[in-house]
Amino acid sequence: MQDQAHLVADGADGSKPFAARIAKWCTYLLIAFPIVDYTLRLSFLHAIGSIWDKVVLLILALVALNRYIRGHRPAGFAWAKFAGWYILYCFALMLIGLGHPSVAFDGFRMDIYYIVFGLLLPFVVDPADVPKFLYAGAAVGILLGVHGVIQYVMAPQIPSGWVDVTEHVRTRVFSVLKSPNELGVTMEMMIPIIYGLCIWEKNRTRKWVYGLGGLFCLLTLLFTGTRGAWLGLGVALLVVAIAFERRLLIVLVVLGVAGFFLPPIHHRVMDLFNPVYMIKSSQGGRIIRWQTAFDTMSGNPLFGAGLGHYGGAVASTQGYSIYSDNYYAKVLGESGLIGLVLFVSMHVAIIREMMVTVVKRAKGRERYLALGGFAGVLAVLVHNIVENVFEYAPSIMLYFVMVGLFLLWGRSLENREGQHEE
Repeated sequence: MQDQAHLVADGADGSKPFAARIAKWCTYLLIAFPIVDYTLRLSFLHAIGSIWDKVVLLILALVALNRYIRGHRPAGFAWAKFAGWYILYCFALMLIGLGHPSVAFDGFRMDIYYIVFGLLLPFVVDPADVPKFLYAGAAVGILLGVHGVIQYVMAPQIPSGWVDVTEHVRTRVFSVLKSPNELGVTMEMMIPIIYGLCIWEKNRTRKWVYGLGGLFCLLTLLFTGTRGAWLGLGVALLVVAIAFERRLLIVLVVLGVAGFFLPPIHHRVMDLFNPVYMIKSSQGGRIIRWQTAFDTMSGNPLFGAGLGHYGGAVASTQGYSIYSDNYYAKVLGESGLIGLVLFVSMHVAIIREMMVTVVKRAKGRERYLALGGFAGVLAVLVHNIVENVFEYAPSIMLYFVMVGLFLLWGRSLENREGQHEE
């Protein structure tokens, strides 16, 4: 029945129809989001740059609807039901906050918009096509990594706010993402995936490309000076090493010790223990911002201050609050304990589904690719503890697209297992 459904959706001869090809290229655009968005937001293209992702979403939705009507009805992701509850709850908060309609709507859009892309993927992407998309994602990551290293050599001047008052750095790289923190998110997500592809790949030339490309990405991650990305990737690899691949512990110890004595890392890490840094953090930095999130939530513990009223881009633009520098604190402050529980439950479901349907099914060298995807997702979730990672459009898009691609890849592994059993 599944084969027949695919033929109905893709044509009687199994060929890809126009709609499927359009969906494929739309997916490539999402994978290349940082480069596409940067290019389309240049002054003479800015009108297109502000709407192109909405057009892509509309096209994907129409393709999904068309394929569904014609009989292509794959199962949705297991985490989709948790996402559905979170979206429904945010929609209710938006209705409650319609006394300030623009704030309520912008807050709702900011929280749920990119989740929709991830939910659509099973209906527009076939599992067999996933490796091509992962190759494209690796290519984008390597290009940004190479550009980051070039940028470090050129040493562009950076805003004083990117450096703590007690430290001196040569520069911090940001590539086309315009922020070292955003670039750090892309690197922490893609580095384990690129090295997973390097191990999985059989072609020697491509192995070298992934190996050297991953090295450029590691250097760029270092040159971003983003401690949150270092923390996220470090914790994620440690969890993967302890839970799935103990041999990685030796590599992590060597890299950790060597990295700590590199001046850029040593100065950025040790600065956290500087008394001046602690005083400033408790007066106007992360510590006081996290405290403020709890205080904001305590006024209405279950429902928070309302969408768009705390901790993020909308609240900052409207003058309600500054950034929380912790996305979970932002969710807690604006949507209360209920919102935080639903949000965390969605991502716990994603982690669980990746473990069950991807990591446990992968065998041999492909297991390292599965672990790379799992590590990248976990790194971003850890990074959210010290940064509003999901406020960055390229970062949250990368997160949900990669989650969707790896879960679809897991389905191809399941189908292969079934064929072996037969």
